[in-house]
Amino acid sequence: MNSKMNKRFYMFLCVFTVWILVLSGCGNAGGTSESSTKQSATDTTDTKKEASTDSGTRTVSTVMGDVEVPANPQRVVVNWYIGDVFTLGMTPVAVSGWSQKTMPFFDKLNGVPNIEKWESEEIMKYDPDLIITYDTKDYDKLSKIAPVLVMPDNKMTALERVKFLGQATGHEAEADKAIATFESKLNDAKEKLKSDIFKDKTFSIFEDWGSDSYGVYYETGSRGGTLLYNYIGLHKPEKLEKLVKDSGEGRGSLSYEVAAEYFGDYVLWFKQEGKESQFAKTKIWSSIPAVKNGNIIEIPADYAGLFYYSDVLSMTGQLDYITNRLLEKTK
Repeated sequence: MNSKMNKRFYMFLCVFTVWILVLSGCGNAGGTSESSTKQSATDTTDTKKEASTDSGTRTVSTVMGDVEVPANPQRVVVNWYIGDVFTLGMTPVAVSGWSQKTMPFFDKLNGVPNIEKWESEEIMKYDPDLIITYDTKDYDKLSKIAPVLVMPDNKMTALERVKFLGQATGHEAEADKAIATFESKLNDAKEKLKSDIFKDKTFSIFEDWGSDSYGVYYETGSRGGTLLYNYIGLHKPEKLEKLVKDSGEGRGSLSYEVAAEYFGDYVLWFKQEGKESQFAKTKIWSSIPAVKNGNIIEIPADYAGLFYYSDVLSMTGQLDYITNRLLEKTK
């Protein structure tokens, strides 16, 4: 009897042990499966989020109507607004423009391919996912290649433009930061230039291209004009103001015979590399009040890059340079 009971007891114990092991194994398998499922679901969600960001689009209202652009463009091609693209922390795959070492973004621009001919065939080689341009004619011509953002130069201020572009490309924070830096420096410069020395004075921007070429070329936009007139709030000579208004052109040429009539009390005088100004050797030059008063601020040829563009990054650099040069005149 005892022997039979012992056998039954051992049989029961074995069955019970096996049963416990089976349940334990199922429990572990179930736990591993749940953990794996959760991890898999998380990975899938993250992937979907990345895919959504990378492949998503946003609709942007432009002068050409609503344009659907990549939410996070990776292969940008740009012409005139090179500085804006770098301001936003993006590196274009190709640009169409001039470069020079005193540009604030030259180190980043150096090595980026330059498109010699702004034509469809050339642009297509870079497989862009976004094209940024100032010219409305580019819209129909290039829209078959990639979405085209057109920002005419006369439709937005420099700050409005970088803000717009930041919103369009998902880089609004970078735009806001650059604008804040510029505005802070601008306010500081205005305070420094409040001196009575500059009160009611006029300012001109010129470059001598030679009597057999453009003569004396005036500028009110590029070459620091946007900064000088639109942001610092300095004034053009009355005659130059009238010329710009009547012609509808912010830049143009003047003959040696009449150029002196458009000189302001202060002049930003851009030098050309390896060339002396012919106009500065004439009798007319020595009779100009700004010359006689020592108010010609010569801009060396190797600083042409700093003044070439009118984006917020370039204007921030121009602001430091011009303010320092003007303050030198007060000493």
